This record gives sequence, C-alpha cells and structure tokens, in this order.
Amino acid sequence: MLDGYLPSQIINALKHLSINKLNEIRLRVGNPVVIDYGGLYYLSSVGITDVIGKSIICTKDMIEYTVAQACENSIYAYNDDIKQGYLTIPGGARIGLAGTCVREGPTIKTIKNISSLNIRIPHEVKNCSLKILEFVTEPSIHNTLILSPPGAGKTTLLRDLAFQISQRYLQNILIIDERNEIANTINGIPQYKLGIFCDVMTNCTKKFGLENGIRSMRPDVVMTDEIANASDVQAIHYALGCGVKAIATTHCDSLIALKDKKDFEQLIEKKTFERYILLSTKNGAGTIEGVFDKNFKCLCM
Repeated sequence: MLDGYLPSQIINALKHLSINKLNEIRLRVGNPVVIDYGGLYYLSSVGITDVIGKSIICTKDMIEYTVAQACENSIYAYNDDIKQGYLTIPGGARIGLAGTCVREGPTIKTIKNISSLNIRIPHEVKNCSLKILEFVTEPSIHNTLILSPPGAGKTTLLRDLAFQISQRYLQNILIIDERNEIANTINGIPQYKLGIFCDVMTNCTKKFGLENGIRSMRPDVVMTDEIANASDVQAIHYALGCGVKAIATTHCDSLIALKDKKDFEQLIEKKTFERYILLSTKNGAGTIEGVFDKNFKCLCM
C-alpha cells in the first residue's frame, strides 16, 4: 500500500513491522518519525524504538517526496484535495497535511511549505458492525449517527454497515464518499467490498452528492462520513425529505459534546436521528460505548 509513496528509508524500516498493527505514520520536519503501533513509538531502521536517539529523523526532502508521489508529480492536479488538507492514495491511506495556507480573501487557495504529514492506515474489519446491527435495522432501517473521536473506527464501522445492510436486507445504498475514504475507489471501482447493492459517488460535496445522487440513483439508504457543518446538515435534511434513510458519522466524543456542536441543534431538536452509536478507543479503535435512541435513552452499553 505504501511502497512507492514513502522514502525508501521509511519503507525499509516498516518492513520489520506488521501492517495490521500500524495505524498512523507522522512525519514532521526535523523531528523523529513517530508511528501509532498500538501505542506511540519512534520509527528506527529496524522497526520501533522508545529511544529517540535511534529514531529516523524526518527531513524536508522526505515530506516533499511523499507529497510528490501522492500527487503523481502533479501538485496542481491535486490542489482541490491539498487545499482541504489531505491526499488519498490507492489502498485507502489518507495523508493529512499541515503547512502554510495561502488565502485569497476568505478562500483557501492551496497549502504550501508543507512541514507535517499524518499518514492514516485504513483497516477493513469485516463483521465489526454485527454487535449493533439490530439496533440500526430492526424493525426497519433507522436514521443513524455514529459519534466518534478521530481514530476510533467510525469509517470502518460505516463501511461494514454498508456491506451488512446491502447483503442482508437487499437495500439500495448510495454512499457519498467526499474524501474517497469509505470505498477507496480507483478509476471508479471500489477497492473495499461494500455489497452488491451499493453505489458510490466520490470527490463531491455531500450537498451535491445527496441532491443529485438521490434523483439519479433512487437509493433506499444514503451513507456519508464526517458531517461537520451547516451545509452537511442541510444535505442530510434534504435526503430525509426525499423519503430515504440516512446513516452518517461525525467527530464527537460524547452525547454532551454533540449537543454543543454548532449547526447540530436542529438535528437534535427535531429528533432527526433515531439512533446514536458512540465509539471510543478505550479498548482499542472501534470500542462501542453505547447505542442510544432519538431521546438519548441508552438501548445498549
């Protein structure tokens, strides 16, 4: 997945590790390369280490090489992704970017002088949604919002829900994959098994995908990742007004925090979502803290 995208020094070090345990690789110019390997470690030439003096030090050339490879040596062609702060490479790994934002009025035109990268490694975990599937689907599909802090497995859970609902309930599902993280499509073909009744729209806003996709694909259920702002919330309202069910995710670590999220007041007051699923990393990514109904009553811990 990462061969050809990272410098050879890092690739050779990673060969000593299991990709199944690798969650993140963080590159920061002038600092040690840090990985999440079931805990935070420095990356050394022979794998992981707790000794900073043995770690690989990230250079500006390493950052520039990784970005160039992820952009297929055409940064201009990938600028729409760059200005949103990420790149996605085949295999589904997502590269978060930090640097200097170039503005034109209120608009971000691009990010330059990139000094930090966070490479997040996706993991497909089949059947991870079975513990909560009945709460989402019985006696019929419920509008569901998955709450999760970053790195707690919300996209993985959403992906498996798509597969299970498609296969078990024969529902036409439209996935709006704004950042190409759910399906990881290459030339339009999803690299993950999402179920034979799933259709995917990538690299579009949720507003565009839901408004146009519902008209053109006639789904029973729509799914999307990372509801974050007023435009996303309005898009969800539009979908529900069309008579389809919606399953989505948002970054949030508690029900209390959800109530404080800007733009979410109407969703909560109108009881738009009938189910809330709360995730954490307490016992590793994907820990299910609880399932709650539209009134925030706990249905399952």
